[in-house]
Amino acid sequence: MRPTELYSVLAHQDASAGIVAVLIGAAIFAAVMLIILVLISRSIRELRRGAERFAGGDLSQRIAVKGPLQLADLAESLNIMAGQLADRLSTVIRQRNELGVIHGSMAEGVLAIDHEQNILSLNRAASVMLSLDATDAIGRSVYEAVRNAEFHQVIQQTLDQGTAVAGEMALNAQENSESNASSDRTIQLQSALLRDDDGQRIGLVLVLHDVTQLRRLESVRQDFVGNVSHEVKTPVSAIKAAVETLIDLPGSDDPDTQRFLQIISRQSDRLAAIVDDLLSLTRIEQAGDGGLKDMESAALWTVIAAANETCQAGANAKQIHIQTECDRDVRAQISAQLLTQAVVNLIDNALKYSDPGTSVLMHCEVLDGEAVVSVTDQGRGIEPKHLPRLFERFYRTDKARSRELGGTGLGLSIVKHVAEAHGGRVSVDSTPGVGSTFRIHLPAGSSS
Repeated sequence: MRPTELYSVLAHQDASAGIVAVLIGAAIFAAVMLIILVLISRSIRELRRGAERFAGGDLSQRIAVKGPLQLADLAESLNIMAGQLADRLSTVIRQRNELGVIHGSMAEGVLAIDHEQNILSLNRAASVMLSLDATDAIGRSVYEAVRNAEFHQVIQQTLDQGTAVAGEMALNAQENSESNASSDRTIQLQSALLRDDDGQRIGLVLVLHDVTQLRRLESVRQDFVGNVSHEVKTPVSAIKAAVETLIDLPGSDDPDTQRFLQIISRQSDRLAAIVDDLLSLTRIEQAGDGGLKDMESAALWTVIAAANETCQAGANAKQIHIQTECDRDVRAQISAQLLTQAVVNLIDNALKYSDPGTSVLMHCEVLDGEAVVSVTDQGRGIEPKHLPRLFERFYRTDKARSRELGGTGLGLSIVKHVAEAHGGRVSVDSTPGVGSTFRIHLPAGSSS
């Protein structure tokens, strides 16, 4: 064989061997890649199944950490995430259970309503107060579940005003299966808006408190005070008449006798004043509970003028000047007789604690939607610690001086109850050594 022919054969053999080597290498590479793809596919399936378990709430199992490094890292991250979710979920469940126990054991009823006025939740106390089955009530319209006008009014006012609203509602008498007795109930309501994290309204919550027993006790107290005052009034009048007779009898000129008779006379007068104030207070409370019958729209300057006329003699006796400032357009829905009595009490109080030569200012204006009647004096003022209790019955800042001036301790309490009977309130500002301002706030009426 020629050299050229031998070289050609050898070259052909080398080319064939190279092709075979390439094919073998390709086959090995394909096999390796197939194995890798199978492992990756298996790892991905395991990751998917693990993620589906986590999404379904099963956080107790963990994903096996195997396969390629990147997938193993991903599996480890998912396992860490599942552990953290399990801890947080456990915390949420524990807090929810704690809130559920608190919610269920509360004596106050709690009712939550969504933005469409459907019941979201209610506790056992609310179910009992409103005679609702919690299972059936949730999801129903609150207007359908609870048919009570005052209840609906509180809800509507809360939604319209966007603020917390307080109110009361009376529930009709229902038969008690245990005692076979029926009774009306009074429920106190307090509402508040529910908002999400963005501050958007998502509903409201109502807190219900059964004040039936409290209202009954208040009624008993009113009846007791009224009855006792009526019973005491007669013997006090008899004592006064007897003392006045003894003072004028011949032979009673002895100084000690006169001194003791004058003491009895003064104390009987004071006792008579207390009885009269207690009777007035009882009448005002009863009138307020049933709604004032003689309410009418009136200009407040007429009340100011009547009170001024009543107190003018006392002011002249102490050389105190009474000033009046009142816009004649200020009107309110009032019982003129009761409101005049309240203003007279404020003026009388100002005169008692003011020095001769000073002045007392009566003022009325419309402020923040309220008709405000104020009485300002230039007296000794009141220390801040006494202000929160000034309108309590028989509360005195200076007991000895109050008795010397003839106060009963009920004048400011009468003012407070008159204001509340009108749907209003009272307030006071005072600076020791400068004077005091007492105010009656009433819902303002339309200007004439």
